[in-house]
Amino acid sequence: MTDISDQEKQFSLQTWLKNPSEVDGAKKMRGASEKRARDIVAAAAEHFSEVGFAGSTREIAKRVGVTQPLLYRYFPTKDDLIEAVYRTIYLERWNPSWDNILKDRNRSTRDRFFAFYCQYTEVVFEPISLRLSYYAGLRNTGINQWYNHLIEELILKRLVREHRVELGFADEAYVSPTELEPAWQIHGGLMHFGWRKYVLQLRVAPNVDRVISDNLDMYFAVAEKAYAKALISTEPDMSHDQN
Repeated sequence: MTDISDQEKQFSLQTWLKNPSEVDGAKKMRGASEKRARDIVAAAAEHFSEVGFAGSTREIAKRVGVTQPLLYRYFPTKDDLIEAVYRTIYLERWNPSWDNILKDRNRSTRDRFFAFYCQYTEVVFEPISLRLSYYAGLRNTGINQWYNHLIEELILKRLVREHRVELGFADEAYVSPTELEPAWQIHGGLMHFGWRKYVLQLRVAPNVDRVISDNLDMYFAVAEKAYAKALISTEPDMSHDQN
């Protein structure tokens, strides 16, 4: 695994997967109305998806029908609010049943990941989360860096590992950048399809399941070559290097 700097540890995988009430930013909300906090987060997600993260907390408070000082009682800083938006839009939508699908070796790797992506895209293919992912990339925050880290750990590295085992390769945890790249291409391609369909509202292929199937076919057509190249490569694990 790649060494993680002290600065990066604040957005560690373990921290992001904690219950929101266990995270430092959420501790400040204890005793407050959970419904109002969620209303603020929902309004912030909608506002940020429209104007980017330069959007004002004053406008968010106005949408919820509270004063700006009251909003700051729930989220003392704007970054706290942005983090809560990420947690709600991305992490709280992760369905634990997907873990069971992805690790079920009684099914083929392709069958598992087809079933997973059919369910996953039903959740993430909506304008607010797609727009927020775009603005997050422009903002280049540590949160965005670790969101991509989560995608790798929860989905993409699993795809590589499970397919390698299916092909008879050793069951190893390590995944090289060469092996990871085709997985990112399929995931990124699907997310861009969602962006074109649901945000830009362009004319695209009408059947999402067929698009998922075709993307998986492309992945499995090239993945084994990537695994073979990785066996003779000495490249370092730089899958999280954002520099």
